[in-house]
Amino acid sequence: MKRKYLHFAMLSLSIPLFLATGCQSGGKRAPGTIDDKETGEIVDRLETLKQVYHLCPSPAEMLSVIDVADLNFKGELLNPPENADKYLDTKSTTLALGIYITDLAYAALFGRQEETLDYLEVVRSVAERVRVTGAINDELIQKAKDNVEYLDSLFNISNEVFINMLFYCERNNRSNTIVILSAGAFIESLYLAVNLVDDYENAGFILQHLAEQKYAIDNLMVFAESLQDEDENIASVLENLHPLKEIYDGFDMGSRTITIKTQDEVSDEQRLCFHLHPEDFPQKP
Repeated sequence: MKRKYLHFAMLSLSIPLFLATGCQSGGKRAPGTIDDKETGEIVDRLETLKQVYHLCPSPAEMLSVIDVADLNFKGELLNPPENADKYLDTKSTTLALGIYITDLAYAALFGRQEETLDYLEVVRSVAERVRVTGAINDELIQKAKDNVEYLDSLFNISNEVFINMLFYCERNNRSNTIVILSAGAFIESLYLAVNLVDDYENAGFILQHLAEQKYAIDNLMVFAESLQDEDENIASVLENLHPLKEIYDGFDMGSRTITIKTQDEVSDEQRLCFHLHPEDFPQKP
């Protein structure tokens, strides 16, 4: 299967922008498994972090606007769990953690039981390698297993994992880890969103959602720039993000019209691949 590469352009064809209200799926619901109070507390915690760090949306937020009811799960889009051991340096491992957290949310969104548990385990393993401990413990793994048939519970658990990691980093003054982790999650979320739908003529909600991430990437880069003198990995991540920012800078959100083109063949100047592979990162000898 050919993967799509994202290229934004302003065209005369007007596509109305609107925001979908949420995911509607045929997956089972679990009354009382994760109650409204607990879900509200998770959302409140994330909003608090966003105000402090100007974060991008969580993977769950990025993907939940997409109605997957008529879409197929595309496992080939995800970063295979067996790649986890190929990331050796701090930057690539932390980026990979953000990618795997997003893949976890994707699997949970589709109610894929086996894949969700597999990605929970790989996220726990990679998190331990970058010393982000406690975000996934045996209790959380067991909660996922107990609720494996319920889409809502799995999806909320995936969001809880991401938020737990951010709060761990915040408590331990690891702003640099927050930036790199968020960058990996954000890029993977965009990649998956772009490749979820084949017919963009009828995907105005995805166009709206992708377009609105212009503000998210701006905020993330401002925060990262404040740290780049302290950490060479942050400076490197900023270089990785600049081509993406240039694409977003190329259109005017005030026009309220935007279109998206996906191309199977593009030049090096146009290409922006949203999947990060081990070979993209320097490895220790």
